[in-house]
Amino acid sequence: MSSCHTEKINAIDHVYREMREQILSIFRQCSIPEAECEDLTQDVFVKLMQIDVLRLDTIQGITATIALRMRTDYLRRKVFIRKAVSEIKTANMFDTTYNDETYRVKELHALEQKIVDGMCELNRKIYSMSRFEEKSYAEIADTLNMSYRAVESRLYRSRAEVRENLAKAGGL
Repeated sequence: MSSCHTEKINAIDHVYREMREQILSIFRQCSIPEAECEDLTQDVFVKLMQIDVLRLDTIQGITATIALRMRTDYLRRKVFIRKAVSEIKTANMFDTTYNDETYRVKELHALEQKIVDGMCELNRKIYSMSRFEEKSYAEIADTLNMSYRAVESRLYRSRAEVRENLAKAGGL
């Protein structure tokens, strides 16, 4: 292990001990469940470890920035899920009024599933775990024994593939 790498690990360890409670509070401010706050805090430091070049004088700012962005991503995802569930519940309440829309949703879901079925096995697993099982990047990485960044990259490409194919099929 190089001295530069050891220095980086020591710096991150120091920042972890110094800023852990502050990072936790960034997530707690939004009433995120405590277990998820802990997971998100750990993800912040995992992401910090993945940065190739860190300057010791900016590491605290980078750590806070990563945490704020992760919080924003987390909240956006939860709002999206809540909105989708709400729309489905509303559609089910007024099934006769929204019959055409319900059919369209089923049609889009079937088309999405067909696209996913055509992906390579690993991308299909990652996409399905994220989209249908609502697993986080970290959970997927642990389950499939992959790096967080590899999951992030494959999921990005898989989502792009689904969007592109839905657009081609006139689904979006």
